[in-house]
Amino acid sequence: MAERQLENQIQLEQRQQLLQTFPCFANYSLVEIRQLANLLTEWKYEAGEIIVVENALIENVYLIASGQLEVTREIKIKNKLTQKIKASIVPVAVLYEGDAIGLNETGFFSTTGKRTATVRAITDAILLRLDLHDLQHFLQQHAHLQATLYTSAEHMLRMQLIKHILPFSRLSAERLKWLAERVETVGANEGDIIFHQGDKGECCYLIRSGQIEISAEDKEGNPHQLAILSSPALFGEATLMTHSPRNATARALKKTELFMLRHEYVTELIEKDQDVAQIFMLLMVDRSRPLQCDTVTVHPRLAADEQEIFILKNSKNGAYFQLSMEGWFIWQQLNGEQTLREITLALAQQFNIFAPDLVAGLISKLAKAGFIQRVELTDSRQGFAQPRWMRLFNQIRRCLEARVAIGDADRALSYWYHKIIWIFFTRWGQFILAFCSIAGLAAFLFSTNSTIETFDILPDTWVLLLCLIPAMLLSVTLHELGHAFTTKAFGQEVHYMGIGWYWLGPIAFTDTSDMWLSHRWPRMVVNLAGIYTDCIVAGVVALIILLMSNPYIQAFLWLFALLTYLSAFRMLNPLQELDGYYFLMDYLEKPRLRQTAVIWLIKDFPKAIRQPRLFRHHSAEVIYWLAAIGFLFSTTFVTYFVQAFIFKIIGLHFNLIISLILPFAVLFISSLGVIAEIRSQKEELI
Repeated sequence: MAERQLENQIQLEQRQQLLQTFPCFANYSLVEIRQLANLLTEWKYEAGEIIVVENALIENVYLIASGQLEVTREIKIKNKLTQKIKASIVPVAVLYEGDAIGLNETGFFSTTGKRTATVRAITDAILLRLDLHDLQHFLQQHAHLQATLYTSAEHMLRMQLIKHILPFSRLSAERLKWLAERVETVGANEGDIIFHQGDKGECCYLIRSGQIEISAEDKEGNPHQLAILSSPALFGEATLMTHSPRNATARALKKTELFMLRHEYVTELIEKDQDVAQIFMLLMVDRSRPLQCDTVTVHPRLAADEQEIFILKNSKNGAYFQLSMEGWFIWQQLNGEQTLREITLALAQQFNIFAPDLVAGLISKLAKAGFIQRVELTDSRQGFAQPRWMRLFNQIRRCLEARVAIGDADRALSYWYHKIIWIFFTRWGQFILAFCSIAGLAAFLFSTNSTIETFDILPDTWVLLLCLIPAMLLSVTLHELGHAFTTKAFGQEVHYMGIGWYWLGPIAFTDTSDMWLSHRWPRMVVNLAGIYTDCIVAGVVALIILLMSNPYIQAFLWLFALLTYLSAFRMLNPLQELDGYYFLMDYLEKPRLRQTAVIWLIKDFPKAIRQPRLFRHHSAEVIYWLAAIGFLFSTTFVTYFVQAFIFKIIGLHFNLIISLILPFAVLFISSLGVIAEIRSQKEELI
């Protein structure tokens, strides 16, 4: 908008006459009309310029001194055939000299606080603008004047003030109107205490006018000034998020007017608007002064690209955190004296990067992981009421996703490793395990046909499936022990292990994060140790089949070996965060490999097709996608052969085309998952 403010060209008498043509000002005295006319400012618009936009908040009203204006509205029409909604601009009226924008005979056109239409200049026009703040102040001085106009102006000013407060800056006009109707006006004289440190917080405050001092007492009880706030500013909101007592005292430095917003309304906003919740959290981080935990040690190492990275290890909770050079700089600033804003400015000065979101995000993650203190950080929706169906769903999910951790397992693992397990990591021990794995696979393939034929003569084979449940729990436990003892073989720690149940099958988990402190090749070995253990377990079981004569035992062992081999194969999936993915990530030394590969596919792959030399600069992404494609096709073949075995067991015979339906369905569904992730990432980039 190329509007220009003019020097006063329209005489005061002409302004007064223009004001008196509106019924809402008709009963004003000559003195009052003159005062109001003096508040008008002149603005010139050229033909074609937009003056106000539909649905924008009302900040002022206009009186047309000269020119013609067109009023239009956006109307949405739904196509009955395609069900698509199309927006069209419809002319509503033409305004001339003496008309107004935003005013009708009794007051404001709008009852919602937002513009009801878009207004554009048809010809060059001169408008007299009256800001709402000036109008409201004028009406406040003349209490006998029209009460409805004062009330409407007051409501619109509230909406404008709330809009300028960061957590509410993205609210729709409807939500702003809802919030403006619920704030309460509170006055305070110089020296008045709004709340004391330690008080229970049930509301937060928006400063409309005046100044507020925020101070806190140290351990000796001496007050220290933290900040002086003025309009527009929000304070007192942290206690609403953390449900903790006030951490500071608020005092009025001069006569002050505040808007008070109660806890239940903030709660409702947070529940219904994720943006509000996130910004509240950022504000809490911004006002804190984070301090490193004294239980954290730092372990620098070089990545494959010779870039130095830093691993944080918290001995108190066994957590780890990896930092880049920029992250390491931010970590060094967490001395308990600097705020997020000061850290952001220091980062900008050091690296020429102004990234408040990056700083806030890193500090939030460090706080959640327990690496820093003095950051009041909780789930923004924790403790707030949830719909009944959501509570029920969460309860069901908790039942289907049970996990039980076994405290700090490092002492027990160290004991058993040094007592006996170390033998398996000797040269002869590894030779025996490798022999069992290879010979066992051969035994499994050799016994397959004869074992499958026994299913035709065995009654009640469904019992074998029930017996597989505890057997598979043993298998997944051995898988995780493979990770754990391999970690011990490289001299690192394993802080906890656990078992659980995930929807339809047993699971186990092991914390091998201490391998972050090691080099690339040991980490890769640990990543594959679980899959290797599966192959050894399945091989040993297959060898036992050759020694058994009982057909039930043979059938059970064969099924157990089959499921263990399939589990090992599934763990190779690079499309999920499983062993195969972590192996690739460590091999390529590419953190967040999957996300990076998806972004490359969306942004740079089309360019690389036209310029093949660009592929050389993204070898990690190319390798990832080749591995993903290879796994998808391997899954199709494995599904086909497993399906053939199952059909033979249950006595079904289909032609080749029908037999390919399930394998290709698996390929199709797996591909849909990849496509969905790519589309999701693409929408975020757009």
